[in-house]
Amino acid sequence: MDTPNDDGAARRTAVIEALDVLGAGPEERFDRITRMTHEAFGVPLTFLNLVHHDLVTTQSTFGWQQGTSVPASEQFCATTVLTPEPMVIPDTTLDPRFAHTAAVAEHGIRFYAGAPLSTVDGIRVGTLCVMDAQPRVFADEDVALLRDLARWAERELGHSIERGRVQRVLAGLVPDAVAVPGAAVEGLVLPHERGGDVVDWRVAADGSVHATVGTVAAGRASALLAASVRSAVVARTDVAFDDAVAGLEAQLGPDLTAADAVGSLLHLRLDPSSGHLAWTGAGPGTALLLRADGDGTGEVVPLRSADLPIGLQPAGHPRTTGTTTLAPGDRVVLATPGALALGGVGGEDGLAALAAAHPDDLLEWLRTVASDDTADRSIAVVVLTRR
Repeated sequence: MDTPNDDGAARRTAVIEALDVLGAGPEERFDRITRMTHEAFGVPLTFLNLVHHDLVTTQSTFGWQQGTSVPASEQFCATTVLTPEPMVIPDTTLDPRFAHTAAVAEHGIRFYAGAPLSTVDGIRVGTLCVMDAQPRVFADEDVALLRDLARWAERELGHSIERGRVQRVLAGLVPDAVAVPGAAVEGLVLPHERGGDVVDWRVAADGSVHATVGTVAAGRASALLAASVRSAVVARTDVAFDDAVAGLEAQLGPDLTAADAVGSLLHLRLDPSSGHLAWTGAGPGTALLLRADGDGTGEVVPLRSADLPIGLQPAGHPRTTGTTTLAPGDRVVLATPGALALGGVGGEDGLAALAAAHPDDLLEWLRTVASDDTADRSIAVVVLTRR
């Protein structure tokens, strides 16, 4: 049997630590649940508790002190979390398991009903429970309602794990700047947990410099799907140019379709020695070629693709490839929609003007602007320069 000291408890504790909610303070998303549970049953005490190590911690409560932790031994919730179904004790003084505990003997708790809270992989991590100083009759419909409210709490806890996973994914999405003879790449990448930017740049085994920028629109799953797209891009670093996007599309197209997601990207490869630049695209994207002249600025040439997003390109229609040659001092600026929407940027035309006005400090200027931006969006700008 699962007990607080066995492997089940260790797994439970590890999952609770991954939730990253302990000690985070009051959260309305949890307090709303305990408040609604109080109103539903008319009880004086409602708790959303997490059971970890040898403790029961109150994550949210109505009628008690938030954030308190008590030893798990002899606690109602430490028993409830061991079973898949709700536990109801109509009169605690008649239950030999709990009649002697402090909750009953000292605090006068006479009624308890609790439902276990499980994560998506079936690990029970806590309870949603109600208590009263008077014995109560808890009908079958009451148990069903408590179970439904517990499912709501489980969804919120699941969102916590998803956010934690997203943050871990986002932390690994920012490449280091690249500088090789003949070329340099640097970028401003400000990820957001609800964003879906695809950003990567690196040097391939043949010495070519790659840069990719795109977006995935898939609601709350955008960031995780974008990370999958980026991983597929990285895996094709040394694949022939004409095959790279086609292979990526074959791999990820079905996943994006299943998630009702739309993915777009622009992929560029530069030969630093010759300046030969090739690009291909899937869906809309922003890539601006700024030709250098005597003062470091010059003609602006959009690098566009008329092809459809990933997964939507008709079978038998290969992706269009564009080519040009970069002279020393030429730059290509790639940007995601979040960057174009920054205050003071003003879309593609505004970005082109800013890039011309800031030949050496565009990213620093944009970082300053982004620090004052309060919108919930991810931001990415990549600058590829021929030296």
